[in-house]
Amino acid sequence: MLIIGERINSTRKLIREAVLRRDAEFIKGEAIRQLQAGAHMLDVNGGVPGQEVELLSWLVNVVQDATDVPLCLDSADPEALRKALPLCRKPAMVNSITEEPVRFQSLLPVVKEYRPKLVALCLSAEGPITGLEDRVATAHRLLDRLTAEGVPLDDIYVDPCVFPIGTGTQHGSSVLESVTQIRMRYPGVHTICGVSNVSFGLPVRKLLNEAFLIMLMSRGMDAAIIDPCEEGVMAEVTAAEALRSRDPDCLGYIKAYRKGLLEPRKA
Repeated sequence: MLIIGERINSTRKLIREAVLRRDAEFIKGEAIRQLQAGAHMLDVNGGVPGQEVELLSWLVNVVQDATDVPLCLDSADPEALRKALPLCRKPAMVNSITEEPVRFQSLLPVVKEYRPKLVALCLSAEGPITGLEDRVATAHRLLDRLTAEGVPLDDIYVDPCVFPIGTGTQHGSSVLESVTQIRMRYPGVHTICGVSNVSFGLPVRKLLNEAFLIMLMSRGMDAAIIDPCEEGVMAEVTAAEALRSRDPDCLGYIKAYRKGLLEPRKA
């Protein structure tokens, strides 16, 4: 399971403030915390209006000064990506391309030039989608177009687009089923999502996020954008990996236990 740490995102108030004042030590601390918690890749988002081109590259350099894990560049700005991707010391991921004409056409040349891993977000040309059939159909169109342009299926991570279940209880189940159907039609493609979107606006969000993550893993989802520092979440991921035969001889589970990472959560 590829865990992408979500914390270095300029839409979050504390991160935005640190980025605007160029507080490199604060950002490095966020990167190290996530790495120590078990993240395999770190999301970086410099989406401050009018400053993204400069800030995304600054974040890439700062985070790489503190860690050696690959980065997920959370941007749809082709200029920002063209500047930041060459700075990445390890193969990067770009989040995300969609079916929306302007976004697809502006990002495709960047993807073909730099060959990053790529999140294909199921947003159609008509706008947000809500149902299972729309999600699956949008994913199929995106995958067919991207592979026709030479993007390897193994480099693509399909995001079914998670909406809060508080705005429609069907949103969770349709994402779960879409993961199953997309993986069946396109063997070898990856699936991913920003898990915490599902709980927006509801109480005890942590409970919903963790339950949704485990359910997604049971459907075969192999990457997730989460906060690895949230208490207990990485222990649950480790247990789920062992239970779905993704942890040979349970060595990852045992290693986590020996490091004290599986301690019971507080009541």
